[in-house]
Amino acid sequence: MILTSTFIMYWLMYLNLYEASHVEISQTRLFMALNMGSLMAVVMLLFMWKMYDDKKKNTMILGISAVVFFLSLFL
Repeated sequence: MILTSTFIMYWLMYLNLYEASHVEISQTRLFMALNMGSLMAVVMLLFMWKMYDDKKKNTMILGISAVVFFLSLFL
């Protein structure tokens, strides 16, 4: 679900272009989509923390999301 949302957010960033010829693959847009996707994973998991019983997996997802967020933030 998070990967699908991140993919959609990446392509939605191209909606504000004036012409189709302005479309270029951009690292900035990729890093921004990764930022949004990883932060969304953290927020969603924290809101639904009690719905998921496996605390080890929850902690792993939070850790991976935090690493992806900070890597994409500083790259």
